[in-house]
Amino acid sequence: MGYRSEVVFAVAPPLVDKFLAVMAASEKVRDLIKYNETYKEGIRFNFYSEGDIVVNLNSIKWYEGYEEVDKIKEFFDEAVNANDGSEECIRFIRIGEDPQDQEVIGYYEEDNIFIPSPSICW
Repeated sequence: MGYRSEVVFAVAPPLVDKFLAVMAASEKVRDLIKYNETYKEGIRFNFYSEGDIVVNLNSIKWYEGYEEVDKIKEFFDEAVNANDGSEECIRFIRIGEDPQDQEVIGYYEEDNIFIPSPSICW
């Protein structure tokens, strides 16, 4: 079955075009985040504000080396390392099966997207 994680991330309007370019360049990214009505997970537009993107993924194998995971992580890493305020326009949270296994990046909608204990609120 493998180790599973819960992932939620958000992209504010100033960086949406860059994220859409990541999606356009990778069919695997598009497949991973496409909206699933049955499970109410995947990509959503205009969730917190006009023009933003929010993605939620439950019970996912979020492994380095998976193309789709690497492409998404690369987008967030570039935003963090840009030193131009981009970190204010992103939020990424991952929590693994072990509640101590957590990643939190960025500040966009940090009052709405957070880990209270041990799940992600969004």
